This record gives sequence, structure tokens and C-alpha cells, in this order.
Amino acid sequence: MGTSRVLNTIAIYRQEGKEGVINDTVMGEAASSTWKAGAPLTHVDSTSRYIQVWAGGTDSSKIIGVAAKDATGTTGAAVPYYEANDYNLFSASVVNANDTAAYVLLDDDIGTKYSLVISTTKSLEWYVDKADTGSTGAKVEIVNTIDPVGDTNARVVIRFAGGMQANVLQ
Repeated sequence: MGTSRVLNTIAIYRQEGKEGVINDTVMGEAASSTWKAGAPLTHVDSTSRYIQVWAGGTDSSKIIGVAAKDATGTTGAAVPYYEANDYNLFSASVVNANDTAAYVLLDDDIGTKYSLVISTTKSLEWYVDKADTGSTGAKVEIVNTIDPVGDTNARVVIRFAGGMQANVLQ
């Protein structure tokens, strides 16, 4: 019998390649941004390079990275983030559809691509969504476990899938 874990939003697990946090000062935050650290980020569109939180679900936007700090709410403010690339690994909890549906981690989850979901009960926290393996929504791949298989809401090591990375040529 496994342990029931406290849910944890996305966080950097291991960073290689580029040094530290990227601090985007060219365009910065989109208007009225409200994300929290750990949120997956995208560009508003290809012409407006402002940065916004990913919409979630089946949004096919590619991820530029994970917010290192909360949004300021000021249009154009610098955005520090960890880049979504093949070298950076992140940690996150696994849930089933949302954080009200607990999930018990299985061996089969390792190597599988899932989407991300925003919490319905915790303020702006993001988790791996076991319920969504759709082609446009599957943003991350579970590459290892942090908590043991059999635990509920276990933390895992994830990477952003190659075709879902905005700043990396695939």
C-alpha cells in the first residue's frame, strides 16, 4: 500500500545546458498576467512575442518554459523562466483530470506522454494530467519517479516532449 502525497506544482528538477534562468526582457509579460511560479509559458502568438501562461487542455501552443517566479501583472515586465528543452528536467505531481481526482502511480506511466492541468483547488498550481494523452495536449513525458510507484499523487520527473518545445528545433 502506497503513501498519499501532498500535491506539488511544476518545479525545476535538474538543469543542464544553458546557465540558470532565462530572463526574457525583449517583450516580457502579456497584459494582465497572473501566473504563479511553476506555470507552463507560451508566446501570445508568432507576431506578438509577449509571454503568457499556457491555456491548458487541447491548446496546441508550444511551451517556451516554466515560470521561475510569479507574474507581476505589468505588461512588458521581464519574465524569468526555465526553458523547455531536452536537457532541463522538471518535477511535478501526477493527478487524474484535476487535483480532486487522486491518482496512484503505475510502472506503465514512465515513458508515457501526458498533458498538464491547472489546479481547481490550489491557487494556479499545475500538475501532470494522467487523463489526457491527446496528441495536441500531451506536453510532457514522465522519465522517472521521485516518489515510489504505488503512491497517490506521486511526484515524477518530466521533460517537455520534443515537438512541444517552442524554442528548440526538432
